[in-house]
Amino acid sequence: MTHTDYTKKILNIKDENIYFYDNCLEIKKINGVDTKIFHGYLTYTPDFCPHCGCMNDGFHDIIKWNFKRNCKIKITKVANYNTILLLDKQRFFCKHCNKTFTASTNVVDFHKQISNDTKLSVILDLMHKGSEKDISIRNNISTNSVNRILDEISNDTIVKNNGLLPEVLDIDEFSATKDTISKLAFIIVDQTNRNIFDINHSRKSLDINKYFRNYSKKERDKVKFITLDLYQPYYKLMHSLFRNAILIPDRFHIVIQARNALDKTRSNLCKKSNPNYKKFKKYWKLLLKDKRDLDKKKKKYQICFKKEMSQYDIVSYLLNTNEELYETYQIYQSLLYSIDTRNKEIFLSIIRCKNKKISKYMRKALKTFKNMRKYILNAFDYEYSNGIVEGTNNLIKQIKHTAYGYRKFKHLKARVMLIKGLYNPIKA
Repeated sequence: MTHTDYTKKILNIKDENIYFYDNCLEIKKINGVDTKIFHGYLTYTPDFCPHCGCMNDGFHDIIKWNFKRNCKIKITKVANYNTILLLDKQRFFCKHCNKTFTASTNVVDFHKQISNDTKLSVILDLMHKGSEKDISIRNNISTNSVNRILDEISNDTIVKNNGLLPEVLDIDEFSATKDTISKLAFIIVDQTNRNIFDINHSRKSLDINKYFRNYSKKERDKVKFITLDLYQPYYKLMHSLFRNAILIPDRFHIVIQARNALDKTRSNLCKKSNPNYKKFKKYWKLLLKDKRDLDKKKKKYQICFKKEMSQYDIVSYLLNTNEELYETYQIYQSLLYSIDTRNKEIFLSIIRCKNKKISKYMRKALKTFKNMRKYILNAFDYEYSNGIVEGTNNLIKQIKHTAYGYRKFKHLKARVMLIKGLYNPIKA
């Protein structure tokens, strides 16, 4: 094997028309970084002229016309060194149309300086969590180049589901980018496959309706269950789109309504004029905790009380300082118990409660539960929840945080789909 063959194997170059000069390797500092530079040349006998289409049958058709010197191509790193291929490309002259053209190679696309192997490496990096800046440094290209590659991918990230809908849908929204309508994107998760089904650029009813109307009525009627939060406009819309689907509010969102009501009640007592101000501020987590999980035996020295107390003792003291807080706390704990044990009777008795001693925040939450009673009761009968979609939203937040945000929705969607494995441009 010649030195050219060995060099091509090291650089993963498969083009048979590329050759390397003797002493082809040079190590040079570029922008203060040691860079390996390989010097080679590209030459072959062309079959035809790309300008006029004339076939090359001999010297009277196309001739070699010197070289186009030092075409710089950024290729993948060698031994963790930034690597550049300086390629001299053969030029040709067509005697029929009197035009010249340059030899081409599959190492790099026409009029590009980034090799196809480097582009492939960037795509593989985009399929993992990491900022575009880190990816650009790893592949020795600019951040704008990485962004252009992502832009090319985002133009092809069309969800190919063949017009089919899953039987169990999870729907939610998340804060996306500034170019999304109302700044919130609508996410749909297939609970059967436990992965994203699609992401829409708007959560507005008109846009959601238009999206799902693209699926046939027969396909929409196959959907059996839809889990969602307590955002009421969704319920009317989902009923009109999916006539046979059972709508199941997420149990977490039911608890959150009551939890927030209790916490707001506590916050109102956090006034510096209140002698227990510091206690309400310090022990807020214990008030929101399930009372069955409060420790009654283990006592620790509490600086606010200046004595040893258990978690149960602290909560009991705080509740006895305010009647409204006590009554609101009892409603909250009863609700936790009813959802945990799937006891519909306890839940129904809670929402029928006419206790005027509870806070206005809890009364508002109970009013919401009462208005949505027929849907909330489904959460007691079925095990489906929005856990998968909430976990997916958390992943999207991490992706946005790592990138310090995205300007374009299509770039964010493409990155999410790449990381979740829903789109693979290498196989596509």
